Amino acid sequence: MGLIIGIIKVVFLLGFLVLIHEGGHFAVAKLCKINVKEFSLGFGPQLFSKQGKETKYSIRAIPFGGYVDMLGETGDVNEVGSFSEAKVWHRIAIVAAGALVNILFGVLIYFILMTASGMNSSTVIKQMIPEYVTEQTQLQAGDKIVSINGEKTRIKSDVDSILLKSEGKNLDVVIERNGQNLNLNVTPVAIEYGEMTRYILGVEVAQAEKSLRNNFYYGFWETVEFVNSVGEGLILLVTGNVNINQMTGPVGISGMVVKTSGIYDFVYLLAVISLSLGVTNLLPIPALDGGKIVLLLVEAIRKKKISEETELKIQSIGFTFLILLSLYVSFNDVVRLF
Repeated sequence: MGLIIGIIKVVFLLGFLVLIHEGGHFAVAKLCKINVKEFSLGFGPQLFSKQGKETKYSIRAIPFGGYVDMLGETGDVNEVGSFSEAKVWHRIAIVAAGALVNILFGVLIYFILMTASGMNSSTVIKQMIPEYVTEQTQLQAGDKIVSINGEKTRIKSDVDSILLKSEGKNLDVVIERNGQNLNLNVTPVAIEYGEMTRYILGVEVAQAEKSLRNNFYYGFWETVEFVNSVGEGLILLVTGNVNINQMTGPVGISGMVVKTSGIYDFVYLLAVISLSLGVTNLLPIPALDGGKIVLLLVEAIRKKKISEETELKIQSIGFTFLILLSLYVSFNDVVRLF
């Protein structure tokens, strides 16, 4: 029974994210008066279809994917409502819409979760932790941490993020005490976690008072931190500072979805995957939406379309790269499972 529920969760999550992604392409295509021949959820044999006035809506047997089939999307079609005849900026908007919907959905759901939880850690020190406090620290219970090394600390995650990259060096900490700001020099404490070193201030922060204003405030900044962390992770990956073996593919993601317990965990993961999917899809890699946008920008600059043959070659190279990468990452996911 647990296996069946797990499969249902995976199919629903991936199917829903594909639905809103393709829905983004579909909605903007319609706004730009493009003839959409088919809107399909899934690939392979057709299970269900309904013919609309212009578009056929279908559900297919393989749920991991979907597509919007537009007139003139492949090859030039000299007809009204053809994608190939649309203005280049309209085509860019259509291509970008799917990823942007995923990003906006992920951010909105994460914000709602953070706002609704009401369990927010402030930057006000509740108490010192004796075993982790160095003798030279001047921090006290009741102090509010305003900034560290010139970076504002609005939520506890800001403090943790700065400490993570501090490398144990002295920190210039601004605290608010009795209505006045004080500048302190604080040395973080190193804690070993196996091969990993973590730095802390040796303090426990207080929970923020529950109020509508506070919930929105902390929810907003937690969401900003969430978006920044996804962006920073992507930059590390692109610059080669993250090993490819640390990447997670469809198998690993499915494993995480299956392990979720409760609606909160499931929706949280839905938001994380949606944002990650949207951001990744905008990477300038051929076969991804970001790669298509680059080709359209080149066309806009040249004021001349790239030949269909050249575009197909570029897309084929990108598609081959993505398939090989997906197979390698999936293999590593399976190895980690066992």
